[in-house]
Amino acid sequence: MTPTDVAKNLLVIAGPTGSGKSELAVRLAETIGGEIVNFDSVQIYRGFDIGSAKPSLATRRRVPHHLFDLLDATDEFNANDYARIARATVAEIQERGKTPILVGGTFFYLRALLAGLPEMPGRDPDLRARLGRIADRAHGPRHLHAWLSKIDPQSGRKIAPADRHRVERALEVWLASGKPISSWERPRADPDAEIPALKMALTLERPRLVEMLDRRVDAMYAAGLVAETRALLERHPRTARPFTAIGYAEAAAVVAGETQLDAAVAETRRRTRAYAKRQMTWLRSERNMHWLDASESEKTFEAALGLARGIA
Repeated sequence: MTPTDVAKNLLVIAGPTGSGKSELAVRLAETIGGEIVNFDSVQIYRGFDIGSAKPSLATRRRVPHHLFDLLDATDEFNANDYARIARATVAEIQERGKTPILVGGTFFYLRALLAGLPEMPGRDPDLRARLGRIADRAHGPRHLHAWLSKIDPQSGRKIAPADRHRVERALEVWLASGKPISSWERPRADPDAEIPALKMALTLERPRLVEMLDRRVDAMYAAGLVAETRALLERHPRTARPFTAIGYAEAAAVVAGETQLDAAVAETRRRTRAYAKRQMTWLRSERNMHWLDASESEKTFEAALGLARGIA
């Protein structure tokens, strides 16, 4: 399925983490006859609930939700896989006469869906094993990240040294193709050939957003993030991709006895703030975005509804 196979009644709700995207999407779906399609790269994994702020089962019963709990932690999955599945899901929703509402914070997944991406080199078990052996050594992840920064400075700046999965994948692509992964990650389609979609982005003043993010992190730990992570680690290796996500990496370090809870909370707060800042940078570069002030939920809903009714 290509981008032009998807019809125009497609709604996107974006914004930094913690800005209220999920609740706004559900209210809109209830009002205009919509269905939620996830584009968060952690919420697609089964069991990773608290740290990803996955919508509760009660919320998911209010309207249909799609592309949650798709994968086990060790399943291989990339942006092209997501785009293929998401386009099919969007088409099925539209065939039922409903409005797909894309919601999430992994904008690379959204870009893959709307614009398409070139097919990167596939997984190479031998290369991955070699990189894994290096990563398992003392200071191995740091050495791999330094290598990545040398051959692909753009990816080195974008990928955190602790994100072992993405660092190894970027090096794997470079070793297999001779091209940096950043050159493969550019959209395949011309901007004018993207899937047509009404795109909304929520925004908050930075001090208020930071306050909300800190409260959200505290609430996750209070809700049992460390216990959830401990249970997940009993079933999956710590090297599995979702354990590199914000919150889970820090909670896993607590479980392993490598850090104290207070330090983990502080680091999760720091990474969450930085992630929200990167999300806003991405959103500001996006074309045809409708910006909505998220400081008053009712006014935000009315503004979003006014826009959505134009396509539903």
